[in-house]
Amino acid sequence: MKLLVLAMCLAVAAPAATAQKTDKALKKELKAKADKDSRKEAKQLAKEGGKVMPGKLSLEKQLMESKYAELDENADGGKMYFIGTNQSVGGDYTAAKQIADSRARLEIARAVNSTIAEKIQETMSTKDFGEGDVESVGEFISANSGIVAAQLQGIMPVLEIYREGPKNTVEVMVLVKVNAAQALKNAKMAYRLELEKKSEKMAGDLDKILPY
Repeated sequence: MKLLVLAMCLAVAAPAATAQKTDKALKKELKAKADKDSRKEAKQLAKEGGKVMPGKLSLEKQLMESKYAELDENADGGKMYFIGTNQSVGGDYTAAKQIADSRARLEIARAVNSTIAEKIQETMSTKDFGEGDVESVGEFISANSGIVAAQLQGIMPVLEIYREGPKNTVEVMVLVKVNAAQALKNAKMAYRLELEKKSEKMAGDLDKILPY
């Protein structure tokens, strides 16, 4: 059984009958709900032994920041951040946190790769770059997805909660975020550098597929 039972629901559901609300009013209502849920969850976590390290934000504040990260949107109405979260157990705090951080980063890398793969599929169905060209780029990215995990930059910690468990174990949960637009640009750059070693044309095709 998990040592730390989190009652978190990071994706805050929109209240009913929102069609008539303005974006500003809806965002205000969602933020208020996030704040209310965070206070409730913080109390429950504290009862279950959830703690934060000295110098870190309180349980309540960390939960709020986590929900805000899910709610934040860019100018086009898309998600502002890619989110990664993991809950891991170790022999001490440092060991558990390292495992959780690593797995959370991998979760973000998978989200970045998935977004790029979707863009390639969309391009294949709507534009003509020449027979096999886009497929080759897509196959290369699929076979080399680890590049993104190795090149991730700008990871920001949002939540870090722990609980002491039996037999001198510690469970740590982390949630990290990265700016989605920047992560996609960095991933495209990393893939392009590798593609250049294989084919200038494939690198050029990637520029057409991912124009950022």
